[in-house]
Amino acid sequence: MKKLALSLVLMAALVAGATTANAATIKATGAWEIDGQLTSENDLRKDGQDNGFSIGQRMRTAFQFIANENLKGVFETQVGTNSWGKGLYGIGAGRTPSSAGNAGSLTGGNGNIQLRKGYIDFKWPGTKANFLVGYQSLALPAAFGTGNAILDDHVAGAAAVVPVTDNFSLVGGYARAIDVNGFGSTKSTQNGANGYLDAAFLYANIDFTGFKVQPFAAYSYAGKSAIAAGYDADSGVLAGQVAANTSNLNVDGSRGYYAGVAFTMTALDPFKVMADLNYGRNTYNGTGLGNGYGSMSRAGWLFDLAVDYTGLSMVTPEAFFAYTTGANGTKKTDGRMSTLSAENWTYGSFWMQTANGIAGTVAGINDSDSKRNLGFWAVGLSAKDIKLIDKLSHTVNLVYFRGTNNINVLDNTTAATSGAIAYGRTLTTKDSIFEIDLNSKYQIYEELSLGLDLGYINADLDKTSWARALGGVGSENLSKDAYKAVVMLNYNF
Repeated sequence: MKKLALSLVLMAALVAGATTANAATIKATGAWEIDGQLTSENDLRKDGQDNGFSIGQRMRTAFQFIANENLKGVFETQVGTNSWGKGLYGIGAGRTPSSAGNAGSLTGGNGNIQLRKGYIDFKWPGTKANFLVGYQSLALPAAFGTGNAILDDHVAGAAAVVPVTDNFSLVGGYARAIDVNGFGSTKSTQNGANGYLDAAFLYANIDFTGFKVQPFAAYSYAGKSAIAAGYDADSGVLAGQVAANTSNLNVDGSRGYYAGVAFTMTALDPFKVMADLNYGRNTYNGTGLGNGYGSMSRAGWLFDLAVDYTGLSMVTPEAFFAYTTGANGTKKTDGRMSTLSAENWTYGSFWMQTANGIAGTVAGINDSDSKRNLGFWAVGLSAKDIKLIDKLSHTVNLVYFRGTNNINVLDNTTAATSGAIAYGRTLTTKDSIFEIDLNSKYQIYEELSLGLDLGYINADLDKTSWARALGGVGSENLSKDAYKAVVMLNYNF
């Protein structure tokens, strides 16, 4: 009884305190997913490490604290991704952290509640200019695929959306991706500008009836200490995706230059045309001496073109072509496009897949560095949104990938084993991948769906060259076909 009385007193105090400030309307949304994944040879090699069944869980929950139509705060959390029986989802994790491999909920990493977004969204009084300041999703435009290949990720920064006319608006922003300078209790580490990775971008939305054009440009600078802390200037990706040869570089910093355009046309209805052209270049300051590929600079481009036919009610056929430049096989330059970070960019839903299927991810196919895929051309056919039965839909993908990276990149074993070149991800001119996907979804309720994703990869990789590059790996264990079957339960609210 005393505990109940104390709880009521605390609640009354909170309510009384709330009356001193303006109340905010709270709106909650979320995406909760549980899936079971059966995989076989997803790293395209016979090693037994990725064969089996696992169940994963991820819960993303977002809250909007709405003061009025011109001001709100956004706070989004994520729990997981992790597998049942491990960490957060290990036995007893809800009580106390345990030992013996199930670290429990009080440890770091995927077991804890993580910040996914936290920013203030407001309009400047008397204008239509919209500002977003804080940790948020920042992305450059993309017409096709599942996102932009240069920048499409969560990062701390500020962005402004400024409508100029009904058909024209500008979007500009600044991001601080890495800061290794210490403040407060950690102020012993002071590197000044050498400890920053900063980026700025600007793009336009030109939107008229029948077509939309979005040209963009971006610039980034990474100081020497920021590179050492987690920025791979070889491939231009952010923390956690660092090639081993980065520590051998004698550089003062790195600059990145990016530009492109996304184009969508519906004027030829029932045909929808989508195209992207991206360019990225990264250069070092200083001598830039390293023993991996791309140690002096990296520059390349991406092009894709897709056509949808939207005149059918039961299916949307699609055909597409994509091309990304590849590494040329020298140590001075790298012909692959430099990027910042993109968590969503894919073609197809298996070889480049990062979104569907959260359990059983395997380094070599579903790792976080999708930029290692760069250096290929692809042609694909899809039948999207096949609807033959009420509440049930299917998508079928047929995709053929062929490498554009010079086979000579495999002559450097450091690059082949460090991360700059990755078996199963980087395709040379002698490597190809053929992918078949069948993805199905049944809508149980408006907010709840049950999915089944089936995938097959036929791998035709140059086993002799890769075995030599990897060292000690038998060619008979390489170039293996991959399979996956994923059952997903999704609650979106």
